Amino acid sequence: MNKFLTLIRRDMADNRGALVITPIVIAAILLTVTLFATLTGNARFGFDPEDFAAAKQHRGEHGQMIIDAENGPATVKRGLDGKITITSPDGETKTLDQAIDPKTKAGLEAILPVGTAAAAVLPLAIALISILFVLAGALHDERKDRTILFWKSMPVSDLQTTSAKLVSIVGVGLFFALAVTIVLHVAITGLAVATLGNVGITGISAATVFLNATKLWSVLAVGLLIYVGWALPVYGWVTMVSAWAPKMPFVAAFAPLFVVPLVYMAIAYRGDDNDMILNALWEPAGRLIGEPMTNGMSRIIEPSNDHIPAIPVTEMLGQLSNSLAQPGFWIGLAVAGGFIYAASEIRRRRAL
Repeated sequence: MNKFLTLIRRDMADNRGALVITPIVIAAILLTVTLFATLTGNARFGFDPEDFAAAKQHRGEHGQMIIDAENGPATVKRGLDGKITITSPDGETKTLDQAIDPKTKAGLEAILPVGTAAAAVLPLAIALISILFVLAGALHDERKDRTILFWKSMPVSDLQTTSAKLVSIVGVGLFFALAVTIVLHVAITGLAVATLGNVGITGISAATVFLNATKLWSVLAVGLLIYVGWALPVYGWVTMVSAWAPKMPFVAAFAPLFVVPLVYMAIAYRGDDNDMILNALWEPAGRLIGEPMTNGMSRIIEPSNDHIPAIPVTEMLGQLSNSLAQPGFWIGLAVAGGFIYAASEIRRRRAL
């Protein structure tokens, strides 16, 4: 076990840029942009920050802006007491500083973490792509720079080395990106809750918002774990190709997965959606996008009877778990095991 952990630490150190630094940098950029938008007033008002800053020169008001509407100019003011008022072109004034009704409150508390998650999930989404490049070069690069000679002198088997690369790149890499995503989601959601208060939408419970966010995290974590199981045959294939490809391992690994079905469609496809051959050819791509585990998920995510959005955690986790009962999942794991073993044997027989 100590040897295996040492191999994992080595692989993480070798791929620190793609697996560790990249998600952190992406998260930092997103958080900086969000924070800048909030501080300049973009997130609070949706106006040009320069125009709003210039409008603050008006005396007697904390902030003021005149908007050119279709039927005339409308004035938005933020008083010294923090209240925001909108005066329409016909002179009607409305204040935004009032508590919202319970139904709207519940809807915002459910929608807010989902909306912020759409931005926060970017580090994980990019990690899902970057690990494919890292895997493709995992066993190829050590032959290219001849470091394989050094590592072969170590008292570890080729199967251990190959498995450690897969675990470190796919397992540790993806779940580290998930951790970064969750931290980013907390930060962006916190800024969003604060922003709602700044624009006069009061009554939103931060505790409820973060409780709903926690539900999303649980679904995302379980979904990622099951996704890795579905995509493992493709990861195993890429690792095997990396062990023997003389050059351009990424192209060698993915060209057959996409070129072959496209050629089949051009030659033999007759528009039959139930074409078993075509479905089999596209299955690796489907596994990479998580298609087998997300079938039917759209039927679960629906508003409740009173039209308040909800996050049906139990139903979503049940749908994800049901995908484990499909024979294709377990057949895929067996195929993945074969690819991993083949990669280790190729590495053992082909040092250079």
